[in-house]
Amino acid sequence: MAHSVAIIGAGIAGLAAGCYLQMNGYETEVFEAHYVPGGLCTGWKRGAPGTSGGYTFDGCLHWLLGSGPASPFYDMWRELVDMSAVRFVHHDLRMDIELDQ
Repeated sequence: MAHSVAIIGAGIAGLAAGCYLQMNGYETEVFEAHYVPGGLCTGWKRGAPGTSGGYTFDGCLHWLLGSGPASPFYDMWRELVDMSAVRFVHHDLRMDIELDQ
């Protein structure tokens, strides 16, 4: 009989824990309060209603630690994700503040 593990939170840590546990024969169930999994590795758009423009807010944790081969998370990404199917966007500008003048 396989052991069962309940995981609270579908952020990077919860999802990775679930994957690694399943890879090692455990049954897992992940519980998430939000309707979108990913935790701090998500983004969202805001803009004026009816416009095609707007702003993208990237709350992704990979900006703090990086997503390239030198990143401490890279081995985990490679083990758990088909990296050829993922497109990382590396922005030159991290923050821009526009003021009315």
